[in-house]
Amino acid sequence: MSENKEFYKSVYKIAVPVTLQSLLMALLNLTDQLMVGQLGDVSIASVGISTKIYGIIAVVLAGLSTGVSIYAAQFWGNKDSKSVSQVLGLGLIAGFTFSFLFSVAVFLDSPLFLSLFTTDVNVIDEGYIFLQVMSIGFVPVMLTMMYSAILRSTGHAKWPMYVSLISVGLNIILNYVLIYGHFGAPALGLKGAAIATLVSRVLECLLIIGAVYRYRLPGAVGLKNLFIIPKPLIRKFFGTTYPLLLTELIWVLGETVYAIIYSRMGSTEMTAMTITFPLQGLCIGLLSGLASAAGVMVGNRLGADETELALDHAKRFIRLGIIVSLIVGVIIAAGSKLYVSAFNISEDAKQMSMYIVIVFAGFLWVKVSNMIIAGGILNSGGDSKFVFTLESTTTWLIGVPSGLLLSYIWNQPVYLVYLVISLEEVVRFGFGYARIYSRKWIRNLVHDVAEKAM
Repeated sequence: MSENKEFYKSVYKIAVPVTLQSLLMALLNLTDQLMVGQLGDVSIASVGISTKIYGIIAVVLAGLSTGVSIYAAQFWGNKDSKSVSQVLGLGLIAGFTFSFLFSVAVFLDSPLFLSLFTTDVNVIDEGYIFLQVMSIGFVPVMLTMMYSAILRSTGHAKWPMYVSLISVGLNIILNYVLIYGHFGAPALGLKGAAIATLVSRVLECLLIIGAVYRYRLPGAVGLKNLFIIPKPLIRKFFGTTYPLLLTELIWVLGETVYAIIYSRMGSTEMTAMTITFPLQGLCIGLLSGLASAAGVMVGNRLGADETELALDHAKRFIRLGIIVSLIVGVIIAAGSKLYVSAFNISEDAKQMSMYIVIVFAGFLWVKVSNMIIAGGILNSGGDSKFVFTLESTTTWLIGVPSGLLLSYIWNQPVYLVYLVISLEEVVRFGFGYARIYSRKWIRNLVHDVAEKAM
């Protein structure tokens, strides 16, 4: 098979399952919103705030799982399955410590956590049970994320996709049964939604771990090989991972500031921006598989000391991402009027939303390119400190100040504010693209800690 065909075969093998899994999760979130939305404003607010609290642990676990992915991909490329298991063990230890402590804290005093985001007594009274039930699922979520990271990094991305398909289907069914009391079940309302989510997350965790051991996939080892970890690996892992955690934190804080900017411009402006979020999430999810595939395939090549092939893969992924996202962007722009017409909002809000969708479509290629460059390629070589510096400086020196100036000082329309904020992506792309060609990110992270499997 030619190198070109082998490349695209590997992309398909990794990118398609990750993309489908992202779309499944988007479908679940949409279904949850629709079902819970029938319970009233207080329930919607309770779920929204609980999601923000869950976002705290999600940020930490995302950083940890990315660190696990980086090292697992390089170890796998180095044909070192023993160290793949050890890096999984390292992720599990760190992930369990944080998720367990956070789970206990939220479970014991859910009202306190809710009160950090709202003073509405009704939301706190109704929402604390939902959050309390949800907190029990933090550890299963961690286990799922760590094992999924290992499977994707070793070319077994289809398994997390299969498991998510089952989990999402169960969650939707249980929502229908437990929220509204169908098929003889009690109508539990918001608590039913929480139980449905908890059950599906526990099942997802059991299925992913069960598949690993049933089919002897990477990570299917005993406790001795899982938790006896060389000290050099521990030092290198956390040296690479802590900037990833900071990058995730910076992203969350930046998105929070942007949300505040849009919301304080007026209700019409916030409505116009809000109805574009599902479309933006769908497009990013649709193309997220390319970033995951880039991280795995380039990481595999780096671990095998095939540096020129790693650079070639990196360049191919950037070109592929630009071409595909440009095509998607044209389709989105052409259908912008049709999309906003599906919402029952004012004509002013529809017009603003259409302009925002067109701006998003115009910047989609650079957003996707940055996902591939920073989240996939540069991180695969352990260049996480550069990624953190790049993300934080562009967000806080370009995006946030320009958004504040245009909205509060110069009173510009929301679509123009969004356009100027999006320019940070162009700057980020320029520096990231230059970093790719500098070759400074090309590093074998595992050559001095690898232990060849017997």
